[in-house]
Amino acid sequence: MAKKKLTEEQEQEIKMLLANNEMLEKSKKEAADRGNKVSVQQIERAQQEVIDHIKTLNAEAAPTVAKTTSLATNKKKEIKQESLFGDTDMSIFDILQETEKSNKELEEVSKAADDIELAESNDNLIPSETTIASDTAFNNVDSNLQYDVIQLPSNGECYRSKVDRVPVAYLTAYDENIITSPNLYKDGLVIDYLLKNKIVNSDINVEDLVSGDADAITLFLRATSYGPDFPIVVNDPDTGEQIETTVDLSKLKPKDFALKGDENGWFDFVTPIRKDTIKFRYLTRKQERQLKQVTELEGYGTKAAMLDRERETLTAALMNDKYISENDKKTIRMAIKTMENWSKKLKEANNSEFTRIMTNNMQLQIMAVNGNTDREFIRKYINQMPARDSLMLRKYINDNSPGINFDIEVERPESLGGGSFKTFLNWDDTVFLNISDV
Repeated sequence: MAKKKLTEEQEQEIKMLLANNEMLEKSKKEAADRGNKVSVQQIERAQQEVIDHIKTLNAEAAPTVAKTTSLATNKKKEIKQESLFGDTDMSIFDILQETEKSNKELEEVSKAADDIELAESNDNLIPSETTIASDTAFNNVDSNLQYDVIQLPSNGECYRSKVDRVPVAYLTAYDENIITSPNLYKDGLVIDYLLKNKIVNSDINVEDLVSGDADAITLFLRATSYGPDFPIVVNDPDTGEQIETTVDLSKLKPKDFALKGDENGWFDFVTPIRKDTIKFRYLTRKQERQLKQVTELEGYGTKAAMLDRERETLTAALMNDKYISENDKKTIRMAIKTMENWSKKLKEANNSEFTRIMTNNMQLQIMAVNGNTDREFIRKYINQMPARDSLMLRKYINDNSPGINFDIEVERPESLGGGSFKTFLNWDDTVFLNISDV
């Protein structure tokens, strides 16, 4: 039987469906690793819909897609949290390395070459030559797509390739399936899905874009697809009143970024106290998600410590109280036992009484100290850093970060006294929510 001839539109739609399926597969593995069975089931249903849709376009392609999609076949490997977080001196690179190893055992089908293998080698801690682009950002652009070229706020200095512009296609009705998907918002992946679909050069891995560059592309997609008017609600810092207003997205511009990255996309800073030369990088969206995940897990230890303190306070109060009835005391003792069990479970994940968000962040950002790239040396150096050196480094990184200037000025209604005040536009994964019902 002769193969069915596909139109260009059908071929393009199949490409988009395959890209969606790939992203769903990655999302499902992440959900499985977190033990979120409900999300896994929901994602599998979405994958089945993708396969069914492909069947309607090209029945011959569907079996191949189904074969590379682990629908209800991959068994989640149990990861003992105490092995990942029991050591309070454990480096964030060690934690992420263990997580990456466990994820790799789950990945029976898809082994993407652009996955970050943290802590394995220094070369793997930075975008590869082909991650952001090859010699040009337009090698693999479909000439049939309508797209625009976006200037990156980083000027390409955060990447080895130094490519400073990317071609981005306009949103379509099909993309609104992504925008209105509650599961993607729950998992914090809606922007990644959109960028995956809309950056039309296949050499670019959206997870390896620094956040400021990803924000610029998202701003372009939001403004060109639904108009520049962006409704928000802000709190008046003087009166505490909530004010409904509209931001003109076309007036938001990139921040000045004058830093020059080296051949690796790293930047230099000399500490004021020790005069050490630090090489640092700006984190990608994937690395920021990993940092958030580690911080949340470390937070289990702080919550356990809080529960222990409250439990001790209640126990002491109960022993000395003369006014509570025996029935009430029994109820409180049951609550104390529940708190104790809760605390034990949290300690199995992490037993530290504080989070290390600052040092964890610097461990991901600092790539070399006086030319030394050894991860264990850098970890110890960070822990022993003078507080002023740490503060000034973090301030320098923050003050010079590439991205969009989201500072805005809000006009106060005359009924509330008139005038204006300055604030900051919160730009996150929810920027498309206020148009999802239009």
